[in-house]
Amino acid sequence: MHKITDGIINLLRWPAAIYLLFSVPALIESYHYFNFYTFNFLLVGAGVLFFIFTILVSGSSTRQSMQIISHELTHMFFAFLTLHKAGCIRLNPDGSGGSMQLSGYGNWLISLSPYFFPLFAFFYMLVMPFLAELTQSHWLLYAILGYFLAYHWLVVLTQVHLQQTDLIQEGFVFSGMIILGANLFTTGFILAFASKSWQGVKVFWLLANKLNLEYADKIYNLIAQNF
Repeated sequence: MHKITDGIINLLRWPAAIYLLFSVPALIESYHYFNFYTFNFLLVGAGVLFFIFTILVSGSSTRQSMQIISHELTHMFFAFLTLHKAGCIRLNPDGSGGSMQLSGYGNWLISLSPYFFPLFAFFYMLVMPFLAELTQSHWLLYAILGYFLAYHWLVVLTQVHLQQTDLIQEGFVFSGMIILGANLFTTGFILAFASKSWQGVKVFWLLANKLNLEYADKIYNLIAQNF
């Protein structure tokens, strides 16, 4: 079954890359619609600062191991989503990376998912509405969301480099197109969630695509006027 999903995903390889790259201006503009001067975003910012503090005081070996584990778990999550059988995760003894057992060849979504998908933040967002009903400490919930957002960006910034085997395998041009646009989307989703929960995520998605259509219309009119 995974051969069918791999075929479909790999068929969408370049359409997805072009769409995400084309979406960058719209996504940047969509961030202007956030009202960052709210208590929720103040708490998210506090969570980001606390994460930076923990990074400064924690051991580099522990930090690196956790990043590798989250990296491989994200590979595994997308392997399951695309109907692959994924096995155990192994860390290299020298701390240089890790690996995951996978049935079949795989696809670009599995390969690049750790570089744009905030796994811990995603699962936290799933349970956060339920946690909000169980506790009065809503300020802590938003701070934790900020912590996971900062964690995701640390993983991205430290693991995107020219020696990264996933990026070499998929090609730097294609990988860059996917990673740039997809990270603007996922970060926007987290910020929108901090603003208005899942309804905010829906609004952000609709806004980004509405702006995309406006940009496409402007490009079409510009071409039509000159040819």
